Amino acid sequence: MTASKFLCALFTLAIFACTFLIPARGLAQGAPAHARTTFDLQTATVAEINAAIDAGALSSEKLVRLYLNRIEAYDKKGPKINSVITLNPGALEEARALDAERKTKGRRSPLHGIPIVVKDLVDVAGLPTTAGFKPFGAPIPERDAAIVARLKAAGAIILAKVSAENWFGSDGFGATHPIGATLNPYNVEYSPGGSSNGPGASMASWFAAVSVGTDTGGSLQMPASYNSLVGLLATQGLVSRAGIVPRSITQDRAGPLGRSVYDVAVMIDAMAGFDPEDLDTRAGLGHYPQGAWAGQVAVPDLKKFRIGVLREAMSTLPANAEAQALFDASLEDLRKAGAQILDPVISGIDLGRQSDSSSIGVWPYEVIIAGDVYLKRLGPKRPFQTMREMITKVGPDKFVDSYVSALSYPPPDEDPGFLRRYRGRQAIRDLVESLLARYDLDAFVIQYVSTPPLAKNVTGVAAPAGGRDSRTLRGGGIVSSTGLPGIIMPAGYTKDNLPVGIEFIGKSFDDLRLLQVAYGYEQAAKKRKSPQITPPLPGEKFDY
Repeated sequence: MTASKFLCALFTLAIFACTFLIPARGLAQGAPAHARTTFDLQTATVAEINAAIDAGALSSEKLVRLYLNRIEAYDKKGPKINSVITLNPGALEEARALDAERKTKGRRSPLHGIPIVVKDLVDVAGLPTTAGFKPFGAPIPERDAAIVARLKAAGAIILAKVSAENWFGSDGFGATHPIGATLNPYNVEYSPGGSSNGPGASMASWFAAVSVGTDTGGSLQMPASYNSLVGLLATQGLVSRAGIVPRSITQDRAGPLGRSVYDVAVMIDAMAGFDPEDLDTRAGLGHYPQGAWAGQVAVPDLKKFRIGVLREAMSTLPANAEAQALFDASLEDLRKAGAQILDPVISGIDLGRQSDSSSIGVWPYEVIIAGDVYLKRLGPKRPFQTMREMITKVGPDKFVDSYVSALSYPPPDEDPGFLRRYRGRQAIRDLVESLLARYDLDAFVIQYVSTPPLAKNVTGVAAPAGGRDSRTLRGGGIVSSTGLPGIIMPAGYTKDNLPVGIEFIGKSFDDLRLLQVAYGYEQAAKKRKSPQITPPLPGEKFDY
């Protein structure tokens, strides 16, 4: 054989080996032709939704249909969670337009084409705002609330307006409420919390990717805790309240509820920003997200954080024992992940009582003036010119006492009761921040309230969605009353499958650090699970 023939034969043998023998060896070892990714609507974060859309395995239109299927199956049928008041009839059309835009121009933000739901105190142009009170007349605003405008600009789709506890009326979920009580998806015998009961229950049932709630004295935090969710209240002044049915000029805040820290970070990136219509947002100048906060919570690292425990702000009643055990287990999760825990941090006062709304809550003095500002924003077609006119025409007996009483109060700057509480609010805020500074802490952690109360113990239809009996077990007035940032996180479940939440509390405008602490806890503890009565539907899980 000549040298040239020998080399030719050797080359042919090499080609044969590469073509047949090497792939055969790989297949024998079970190596896949290419990696597969599993998409699961039940657990998908906004990042995972975007990855599936980018890969061509999902679209915003299909995503909207998946969520509408869940609402159809579980909101008014099946377990009848009863959280949705108004569906957006244009949601599918918006999704198709955003899909087309994504293909030609790319996505505007991580929220591009992502369906969200908002509490029915938040104005969405063209959709009624009921405030959970039929006599309000369900006006249809011509303008979006400031945060809705920001979310839409980021590409989000408002899928639905979801229920709020009766905002004005004295009968709770009774005759004056548009749809009646919302159920807790984890145990329908128990309350989902309020007044953001709709966002809470809809997120637990995964009727949308993320939601918007509001808070004055626990209205966002309780539903987050009772529905095993992540609920963020950013520092007062980071998020505009313009276009939201108010209760307090001082205490009101809007915030995201979702199923992961990443998702609420994506939301706050879009929601935060200066708004000349809400001059509280002047305080946020210099503190708004610079670059995406969501991208800065991607690495869990608790080893660099010092966290204090404010046991003075937590209930010690025997009825709280099971929830307390779950809180202590969460502390152990933090320790195992490397966080340094300082337990307890002593303030020297009865912090739970002194930070409660009954001590420093100023909202009862502001309900009329805040309501008048909102009504003017609705324009000439508003159902009532003033709060006094609404109360007079509808009848004072239809309203909770705080609205009727406030009609006779002097202006806040002349009211000694208001001024005393306002001073107390600032004192508690200063105390908490001074303790964080004194012990060089990154955050405090507390058990937030206790377990959800039985719905039947809410004293019929006349009591608040949170439940009268829950008030005696509350330990979470600090964030609502002071304007400090706080984030609710799942801590586990009782033997009756009732969610328990914890809350991390930070310094003013240290919101990014708070998100990082919460993300580290989330990844270390992995406590959240979905409710069983709203199980997956066909098509919600697939490989691509």
